[in-house]
Amino acid sequence: MKHYILLLIMFPFVAQGQTTEPDTITVKELGEITVVADAQRTSATKTVYIPTANQKLTASDGVSLLSRMNIPQLSVNPIAETVKTADNQGVSLFINFHPATDGDVSGLNPNDVKRVEYLDFPTDPRFQRAQHVVNFITHSYTYGGYTKLSGKERFMIRRGEALMYSKFAYRKIEYDLMVSGDYDYNSHIGSVSDETYRLESGTIKRESGTETGHKHQRSLYSALRASWNRSTNFTFRNLVSYRRINTPINRTSGYVNFSSQYPSETFYAESPSTNNAISWDSELYAALGRGWAINGNFQTEFAKNNTTSNYAAGAESIENFADEGSWFLRGTMQVNKSLSDRFTLFSSISSGGGCTKIDYGGSSNAVNRFRQTFTGITVGMSLNFRKVSGSIDRGYAFESNYINDKTMDDRYPFTHVNVQYAPNQKHSVNLWFQYATFSPDVTMRNPNIIQQSELMYVSGNPDLKCSRNTSAALSYTWLPCNKWQFSAYATVFRIANRQIAVYTPDAPDGMMLKKYRNDGDYNHGQLGASLTGKFFEGRLSISVSPRLLLYNTTGSNSISHYPFMTSLNVNYSLGKFFFNAYYDSRNSYVDGENAYLRKMTNSYSLSAGWTAQNWNLQLSIINPFQSSWGISKDTLTTSWYDSNVTQLGSDYHRRISLIVTYTFNYGKKVNQSGELSGKKNVSSSILH
Repeated sequence: MKHYILLLIMFPFVAQGQTTEPDTITVKELGEITVVADAQRTSATKTVYIPTANQKLTASDGVSLLSRMNIPQLSVNPIAETVKTADNQGVSLFINFHPATDGDVSGLNPNDVKRVEYLDFPTDPRFQRAQHVVNFITHSYTYGGYTKLSGKERFMIRRGEALMYSKFAYRKIEYDLMVSGDYDYNSHIGSVSDETYRLESGTIKRESGTETGHKHQRSLYSALRASWNRSTNFTFRNLVSYRRINTPINRTSGYVNFSSQYPSETFYAESPSTNNAISWDSELYAALGRGWAINGNFQTEFAKNNTTSNYAAGAESIENFADEGSWFLRGTMQVNKSLSDRFTLFSSISSGGGCTKIDYGGSSNAVNRFRQTFTGITVGMSLNFRKVSGSIDRGYAFESNYINDKTMDDRYPFTHVNVQYAPNQKHSVNLWFQYATFSPDVTMRNPNIIQQSELMYVSGNPDLKCSRNTSAALSYTWLPCNKWQFSAYATVFRIANRQIAVYTPDAPDGMMLKKYRNDGDYNHGQLGASLTGKFFEGRLSISVSPRLLLYNTTGSNSISHYPFMTSLNVNYSLGKFFFNAYYDSRNSYVDGENAYLRKMTNSYSLSAGWTAQNWNLQLSIINPFQSSWGISKDTLTTSWYDSNVTQLGSDYHRRISLIVTYTFNYGKKVNQSGELSGKKNVSSSILH
């Protein structure tokens, strides 16, 4: 914000050749006139927000910065530390046009952020055809950089994490190093369930409940990246990372009661596991001149997972051991040709493959071999006029899956259409349409039949077919001034012939079989809005986001459900101190894969923090009046099987959270840079 003081001084003029009486002149000094620059603007391609110095000062990472900015197109949950669109769609996070995940944004130095861009279906090839994008534009360093140390401890639920992130630039190369670890010692895991089995031999009711549960999980993530990005026309980045998730303790015990056939018993279950993965990720972008540009991405990963499960009730014991090894390769190359400032043609090809080997032992012995290859080709065109922009593309995908001795091939088309209209910098309307395909993963196509409990078996389905899905959305953004922000949206989403778990009494000995099949349709819609007001020169911001969800499903589990919910986010700063209040009402949804109706409780938090020099401290009280360990209540009603399950855990239990961050800089800032790209989870295809 710039301040200009205009002083108007009046000088008397005497007409030549005339004799006049002296004038009485009143001199008025005008007060200070403040010229306020726009801190937000929208266009036909993107919406840009400029974070204030106070927002950057009080934020500790990228997610907390987005929470303080209260961007109306986004839904930021400071408790779960998640970022989604206002209509609950996934958001791809980028830093200076490079992909970023949770670990990257945790290492971000908010003071380096110059602006935040929100884009829907961006045509810039560096966004790799992502649908919804948040792009942090930051400073970089001609030399030096910064190191960030961060620790988070959640008292009363015994969970915490630590992070060390360091960026260093030397000559034309920039290096990023990250090491993070976390632990979760949860002594309240498990579930309470009420199940009904309608078997050929008769109807059996099964009640079970966890009385004691303990889970100890420790994770480690480390990564190193080297980047050549000293030119806007050429960037080349390589990242090597290692991830480990170790769960040495994961056990529950409790009671099992049956209405008939089986005696009531106590049960004991445990499932320790270890997951390890090494990956390499490489990016390339080059502007070749004369309107030509190419960008590519190459990924490879090697993973090793081991799981042991043991379930015992009375004299019966079910043991399963799984040893999984997998690798995959994936690459994408896109070519762009600008015909003019308004029209660009693009074409891309994506191809990859992988192999998974799973050895099962114990009560169910089997050896599974999975191989998957795919290739997708896309051609499209983008346009960019002053007030209208958009893109349209058409593609075709070829997929082949080999499971043990059976090969399945699938071919399917897909298309995307996106149009944005912005008559000025205060209004924009966006319309997008998508036709795509959901491919079943390896777990769903696993042919093994694994016993889960006395009455339940689970199996995949090698004959599972892909599901076609159609989605469309209409959204509107209004930014009348720096004080107010508003967005509204309407969405529809449909999956035809969806892939879900179907229950039938076809398991060995006439028991219940949970098997993935193509069954029925899934229809979902949303209506919602988000309004943000900023007061007291931006020190106080209030954001409220109501929305109505619409669900209707067909098939073996037909559900119609129309929940209404809202969230509230309030931020206030006073000098070096900052405060936050967050509320999210009771949430519920119909799961598209497992077909159950899930209901969750509300969540709320109060936070206070202090920042000075390189320190940032924040103390939060989360759900102080919720003593329950319940996470959700899941309801499922089918022809052969019903269940009501209360999941237990620490997600909504009251707790106190302390976050301490220390950042020290060494270097000179210039125009742009990125943060480390990687992921902390390890994928697994083990059936459980």
